Amino acid sequence: MREFHSQIITDEAQVGAARRAVQRYASVLGFGEGQLAELAIIVQEIGTNAVRYATHGGCLHWTTPHGVEAGLELFYADKGPGIYDLDRAIRDGVSTGGSLGGGLGAVRRLMDEFDAYSSVKGTTRRLGLSRRTTHGTALMGRKWVAAATPGGAAARRGHAQRLGAWSRPHPGEDENGDAYFVREHDGELLLAVVDGLGHGRGAHEASRAALETLGQWRGEPLEVLLMEVHDALRATRGAVMAAVVLNAEAETLHYIGVGNVEVRVLGAHEPVRPIPANGTLGARLTQVRVWPYRWTPGSTIVLASDGLSAKWDPSAYPNLLPRSPQLLAGVLLRDFSRTSDDATVLVYR
Repeated sequence: MREFHSQIITDEAQVGAARRAVQRYASVLGFGEGQLAELAIIVQEIGTNAVRYATHGGCLHWTTPHGVEAGLELFYADKGPGIYDLDRAIRDGVSTGGSLGGGLGAVRRLMDEFDAYSSVKGTTRRLGLSRRTTHGTALMGRKWVAAATPGGAAARRGHAQRLGAWSRPHPGEDENGDAYFVREHDGELLLAVVDGLGHGRGAHEASRAALETLGQWRGEPLEVLLMEVHDALRATRGAVMAAVVLNAEAETLHYIGVGNVEVRVLGAHEPVRPIPANGTLGARLTQVRVWPYRWTPGSTIVLASDGLSAKWDPSAYPNLLPRSPQLLAGVLLRDFSRTSDDATVLVYR
């Protein structure tokens, strides 16, 4: 599981702090001077727009792309008024207020991968989407270390492009009681979200114990894996978990779950309604079963801890689903994460 770093941006001083922090982080990853200078421009452009247009500012997050250490992933989100003409705003050479002259077009040009989504304040009724009350802008970009050797990096990058994941601790806590897990083995992909009971250190210890057991998965059946996690968590306060195994070639999806970790499949030809078992891993466990479904190529699966409200509705976000899974995960966390708990969203397409 990746480590996420964040900087709230509401004024110019915080723009500078974000710029310096991202450059320090990227230099450790192996980025050269030229790329570090480009990252400075990217963060300055994003930050300047946040200060000038986002009303209450925004937040910039940075981490490494999943499974690729020789790269940097940036995600920015705000709940500002949104960008009315996003295509024009990210066109190269269009400045959005006299920052460095390149605007968001410069951000897109200097990143190796870039995606953006914006919903504009005041358009809800016109679109007939009464359930959507949120608006704002989200940007996602990845940049790869220029000196990195190709090898299997291209395959890992392709896998990162299909995955979206965000996880944050309870506000005010340093340790995250949630965790997510992704592993591929022999043509099958295991995805899991674990939610340690409560939050803080005890929840963190429970979720990390679950990750250690999940890390030993080498294709064992899900019911066997679940019982191994259950046994491993007996010395902790316990956790709930949802896990799925996808086989894209066979077009199969198998699910097992205990407790309130939500799983939704969007864009499937057939309904997928996973039913979790009652209980707590490490403490009390009722009879569990594996639920088989058909996996539709091109569909999207979302796993989320209960730190994310279940009220989110993909139809309230026109054209968001085809965007990057990482962008989708970030928007969901921005708009529906609860301030009373840890929160995790895992997306795969």
